[in-house]
Amino acid sequence: MPPLLHAKAIVKRFGGVTALAGVEIELAENEILGLIGPNGSGKTTLVNCISGVHKIDGGDVFLRERSLGHASRTRRARAGMARTFQTPRLFSELSVRENVAVGGNASRTRRSPGRTRVETLLGRLGLSDLSRDVVSSLAYGYQRRVEIARALVSEPEVLLLDEPAAGLNDAETADLRELLLDIRKEGCAIIVIDHDMDLIMNVSDRVQALDDGRVIFVGAPADAFKERAVVEAYLGAT
Repeated sequence: MPPLLHAKAIVKRFGGVTALAGVEIELAENEILGLIGPNGSGKTTLVNCISGVHKIDGGDVFLRERSLGHASRTRRARAGMARTFQTPRLFSELSVRENVAVGGNASRTRRSPGRTRVETLLGRLGLSDLSRDVVSSLAYGYQRRVEIARALVSEPEVLLLDEPAAGLNDAETADLRELLLDIRKEGCAIIVIDHDMDLIMNVSDRVQALDDGRVIFVGAPADAFKERAVVEAYLGAT
């Protein structure tokens, strides 16, 4: 079967710097793919190209074999993509519930999310008691949860998560792991970037490693740090 998501030969340049040099990435139905690599390797740039934050300089992005590489961010969201960012991008003066409900504007069904959907997500992410609070008053970890809930309310087929465990303590990260596994069971495939290797290794079906804008490994999580190129990318050549 063709992949659910295929980013094909993605090239992205910033001035004279090539940030992505023909990167390929495939995501299967109901798969969690961990995207790893040292700082500056191109991970966030790749997710930005997939989601439409950055215009690509070469290649294409396909969702269910539909070309979206030059589509607007809105069109990609309507097609079934949702994402979070390294730093939460929330409506700071709206309540938690209002922030989550706003995510329904990108729903594939073009219908606003029902109250039940919003309340269910608030409960799953431990936000029910905070639902009326202004989001800017929340601790950073809770803001992360709000952003994930907002992404999920549109019922996406592909969820792109950039550093979802940042700012979370060990217990919160364990809850996040279970949440990601639950999301996958519900029929949503996930690409997750995180520096928490325990999270990545325990939640991912496959891992893909980048370095200097190129793919250096794709395979089982347990094999990633057996690959010399991955070890050298993180620790330097010996």
